Amino acid sequence: MDERRLHSRQLTCIPAFFESKRDAQDLALIRDASVSGARLFTRTRLDLDEPVNLRLYLGRESDPPRQAVGRVVRAERRDPAHADVWSWEIGVEFSEAIDGYEVEIAELCQRQEAAGILRR
Repeated sequence: MDERRLHSRQLTCIPAFFESKRDAQDLALIRDASVSGARLFTRTRLDLDEPVNLRLYLGRESDPPRQAVGRVVRAERRDPAHADVWSWEIGVEFSEAIDGYEVEIAELCQRQEAAGILRR
């Protein structure tokens, strides 16, 4: 387990967008999440301590996105050989734990595993 996290993380692929200083809407793919933070891939470089207002798509297509607010605690350029369109890996620590989304994240992970998107 990564020692940077206080809570266990769920390996997942959560589509998201966020507001940043640069754009009103930047796309992101959350690669893993816990109730206290997330690791996301994005095309946008973010600065350490920059505030992030995430919208997470956890449910079905018709479900509204869930909100998570936090700050950047890590920002690393991804290896171009593995980056695809997601050139930055960003660590976000949430301002408040997203305990209320824990079941939805687990259910999304189960659906993604069943569809063959995730492999444990």
